[in-house]
Amino acid sequence: MIIRKATLDDLDQIEIIENECFVDPYKREDLIYELTTNPCSTVLVAIIDDKIVGFIDYMITFTSSTISQIAVTKDYRKQNIATELLLAMEKTFPNDIDDQVETITLEVRKSNLAAQNLYRKNGYIDITIKKAYYRNGEDALYMLKRLI
Repeated sequence: MIIRKATLDDLDQIEIIENECFVDPYKREDLIYELTTNPCSTVLVAIIDDKIVGFIDYMITFTSSTISQIAVTKDYRKQNIATELLLAMEKTFPNDIDDQVETITLEVRKSNLAAQNLYRKNGYIDITIKKAYYRNGEDALYMLKRLI
């Protein structure tokens, strides 16, 4: 498996995974914004046999990182790809003591137990519930990982 920074050439494959994996997927223009315009955003892709099988979209702002999205196509789940994407994300964080990322945060659907277990396995802890966070009224679990 190769994990690398996504480019606009990856858009079609990312969009397929996006639509397969999310209840309320980003629109194509949202994905383009994340890949080309958002100054805080980075998107990494996981590639097996020249096919994008997963991605992570995250932002770094000062000493914090926020995971916007992480997804692995159904045929490649339970193969540690999401864990590898999380680890690859952390390796991109600045090393300089003044720019260190101290925490990673995310929201996950209260019903998405598989994702919650993935995050807990990787050192994330439950912080609070955000009521009616999602468009359909579902609550989100807010999670955090401390790095230092």
